[in-house]
Amino acid sequence: MEIINAGFQGRVNASAIFSLARVQAYAPICFFSTIVGLDIAGGAHNLSSLFIIGLANTFALVATFTFNNVEDIVEDIHAPSHKNFIALGKVSKRLGCLIAAIAAVVSISLSFFAGNIVFLLILAILAIGFLYSWRPFRIKTMPFWDVFSNGVAGGLMFLSSAWSSPKGIIFEIHLFSVCAVFFLGTALSLIVHQLYDYEDDLIIKIKTSVTTIGKKKAYWVVGCIMFTMGCLLAYECWTGFFSIKLILSYCIVSGGIIAISLIFLRKKSTLLSKCLVPWAINMGAVTAILAWYYDN
Repeated sequence: MEIINAGFQGRVNASAIFSLARVQAYAPICFFSTIVGLDIAGGAHNLSSLFIIGLANTFALVATFTFNNVEDIVEDIHAPSHKNFIALGKVSKRLGCLIAAIAAVVSISLSFFAGNIVFLLILAILAIGFLYSWRPFRIKTMPFWDVFSNGVAGGLMFLSSAWSSPKGIIFEIHLFSVCAVFFLGTALSLIVHQLYDYEDDLIIKIKTSVTTIGKKKAYWVVGCIMFTMGCLLAYECWTGFFSIKLILSYCIVSGGIIAISLIFLRKKSTLLSKCLVPWAINMGAVTAILAWYYDN
């Protein structure tokens, strides 16, 4: 039996493709990072730039996540709690590769219209995403480099809009501190994901940053990253770059959804938190976007 087509039923629905790409996990964050970058570049209310760069970033991640699922099927078939739709037999490997390729082409095409700098940064994000999963290289099997590469991709996603100004590349204190927030936030999301998959990764003997340092140290790292992000955001609030409303709206919405799920659904808290955290974070991002426009 050929592993790449194991169990494939021959029929594919839109929800399977949507779940394969996991668009719901990052699309709002892509647009949130875009609008923050555009504000620094002086074009926060330029809707055409918002949609072009936001969609370019989103399709870049569609390509990255889909290709990751394509390359992960060997391990995910043996993982007790995997959700890889290719490994589950709901989408073929060939279709997964096609979706990743189309998404990459769409992302590059959109970035071309946003300017040379955006174009180059999108290419860099796609290159990192490809090398992260591609088996002959596979950054995701290199402890610490896996987290660092994700952080770089998050920072570049923000810079793709921050450096989209006609003035070109902008260097200022706000840009670097906010870029650090997106770098740390993206790195943090991978560490949390690895914490959820810790037992599965041990069973199928996958090396990650978390399996290398262990759960306890990983939680300390999570705490340190959150503290650093909090300090950076507090600094931006103190300087007046971020409004208190923006931070509070994000924290109240995302934190509220997570808290409610843990309070009322304790027995399923672990499973639900893994499903709800991305939604909570993205609902916070949507709320923050709305608060941003209201303040400006």
